[in-house]
Amino acid sequence: MKPLRLIIATLILGSRVYAQNENGVSLTIRIADGTSRFHAGEVIPVELSFQASTPEIYDIETRNYDRSGRLNIEQFHVTPPGRDPLQKFYSIGGFLSGGLGGSRELSAHPLVIREDLNEWVALNESGHYSLRVTSRRVSPRGQAKQEPLELESNSVEFDVVPADADWQHQMLSSALATLNIESSTADAKSAAMRTIRFLDTPDSVRELVRLLGTRADHESWDAIAGLAGSRDQKLVVSELEGRMTAADIAVTRNYLFILSRLKFWLNHEPPPPYPKTDAGQRRIWDEQRERDFKELTDIENSLYEKAAALVPSKQGKVRAETMRTILQRPVPESGEVLPVSGMVGLELAPAFAELSEEEQWALLNGYWARLRIPAMVTPLKSVAERPEIKFPMLRDLALRCLYDLDPSEATPIFLKEIRNPHIDDGRVAVNAETLGLLPKETLPQFDEMLAARLAERESRTRGLDAQLVARFSTNSIQTTVKALYEASLGKWDCITEDGFVLYFLHVDSDYGVKRLAQAPSYCMKNSLPAVIKLKRWNEVEPGVIARLNGPDLNRARQAAEALAKYGSRQAENALWDRLRRFHAQWAERGGELTIQPGMKNDANEATGFQYGLVESIGRAQAWLLSNEEITELENLTFGQERDNVRQWHWASPVDMHLSFVGEQMLASIHQYVVTDVASLRSKLSQYPNGTHFAFDVHGPAARVAPVVTAISEIADERAFHVDSALPMRGPTPD
Repeated sequence: MKPLRLIIATLILGSRVYAQNENGVSLTIRIADGTSRFHAGEVIPVELSFQASTPEIYDIETRNYDRSGRLNIEQFHVTPPGRDPLQKFYSIGGFLSGGLGGSRELSAHPLVIREDLNEWVALNESGHYSLRVTSRRVSPRGQAKQEPLELESNSVEFDVVPADADWQHQMLSSALATLNIESSTADAKSAAMRTIRFLDTPDSVRELVRLLGTRADHESWDAIAGLAGSRDQKLVVSELEGRMTAADIAVTRNYLFILSRLKFWLNHEPPPPYPKTDAGQRRIWDEQRERDFKELTDIENSLYEKAAALVPSKQGKVRAETMRTILQRPVPESGEVLPVSGMVGLELAPAFAELSEEEQWALLNGYWARLRIPAMVTPLKSVAERPEIKFPMLRDLALRCLYDLDPSEATPIFLKEIRNPHIDDGRVAVNAETLGLLPKETLPQFDEMLAARLAERESRTRGLDAQLVARFSTNSIQTTVKALYEASLGKWDCITEDGFVLYFLHVDSDYGVKRLAQAPSYCMKNSLPAVIKLKRWNEVEPGVIARLNGPDLNRARQAAEALAKYGSRQAENALWDRLRRFHAQWAERGGELTIQPGMKNDANEATGFQYGLVESIGRAQAWLLSNEEITELENLTFGQERDNVRQWHWASPVDMHLSFVGEQMLASIHQYVVTDVASLRSKLSQYPNGTHFAFDVHGPAARVAPVVTAISEIADERAFHVDSALPMRGPTPD
């Protein structure tokens, strides 16, 4: 949301006077443009210059915010003090969506970071001011979790003078002109937005409201921050509420986000600091926080209802954006997401058609439960039948949704797609898994056509065709398909080979098992489950282990990942043996196995292999690592991956989380992740009797109930103790 206001330059600062700190590290500040006189509401740019007299001793953090909000890595001390414009914003529900940057070495060449003082301190009163900065950006390098240095800068002085109406009007007009000129650069437009943001006049507030309702959410940080930081919050709320009804203003998620919070803050003061040392006060603080969030949620819900009622009054793209906001409404605590209804539902299809291809995909991907109404058949068919789509994932998802909504409408389009596959943006547009939703076990009318396409030398659809043969073809083309396959044995890409082998498993299982044993890669994602279903994994596993021990580290990693998902205890031993040999091989070069610029090719390849191998041992489905084994794994691991392994040590209570992403269940037990109830049961059964679990769950009650029942049953069997806000026996759906 927030544009990066970090300007980094390496330069020599001549004879500037430095604020010298201990350890040979200094922080010096100056007003960036050399000016010492500013109007109230004018941007005050400050340059922070960091320098270390000795190289390779210190690192400096170059971010100026993180995903939770302000990084607060600097403190701006102004005398006399000003106002923090965003104090309330961050005290409940404020956020930022990023945190670009990282750390780099600090040397004798000063590193300069620019900040706008207005971001941190609003100076609305005229007067003479002094500024100094304290910073915790610099840390000793080379050791984990080093405490940063507390650096203090020199002091600079400046004056703030009253801003008359003519100056304010000129600044606003110039900034708006920059925004309206197509040839303006991105940097110029960003500076113009910040000019409007910090002006804090009635006219600038009105423009920020207008800009918030006419710009994309990802471009709206300065509008949000300017409205949140304004002195006249009643005016801001009044303008936001009044402009919601305008036909040319889109009611976006960010529009409702900031309006709900500012309405809340009209009647509240920021909470006191969290009472860390007083348990009774902490309880009172937490209870008040919970009440505040409940009130804020109620305000937000009422605004979403109002926005839904306004959809018919909007036009074109503005209507589509407002409809998108309704569809992206936060999921209620119950986790139940229902399709839109009433007047909003009638507006859905035309509004959906107004969105870009990427926006349509995002809605179908994230909010299909709300879009699933009969009116969506027409726009989905329109998407599926377009001659060309630039956003390549859209056609496939639209067909999936159409089939889910109305199979009778989707089936003719599916059959047409099998006959003449679309190529969008240079690649096959619809996946075999999607076309495989058709209920027919076979489609013999396509046998010869698919076999012929497989034989084409320059086929653009070979992977799809091999998968379609596996899904729909009969044994009548078995001889042809075998001949094609064997003509290029060992040269097929993974998707194509997976299709061939799966077909063979269907029509000649002995031959299919033999071929899979020779190509035992984790990317054989359809063939491997099929051989498990045939109960013939034991015939394939030796081949997978052989590939694990082969010289091709990419294939060896894929073999390790296959063993992690499907392997037996024999596979566990093979994985450990392979890791021990790898560790011995790289013992003298272990320091090279860290991702970094200029890596040697063999070290880069070995780093990827080690990651796959260690993750396979540590997250496998068939076994549970003891803490002693985790320690051994840690000692056998080089580089950055070792830090991940260190976090796998476990003790009661073991964290267990359950959530749902669309239709997909996701359950994590410490580092283990499973996606179905049977796998969850299997993994839990590996823990010692009497293990204590802390269970956290989020999702619709109807989806949660069978999972909770399964956990309850195995808890009874193994005398597990499960801490949970849910009853662990017999939960019922809402």
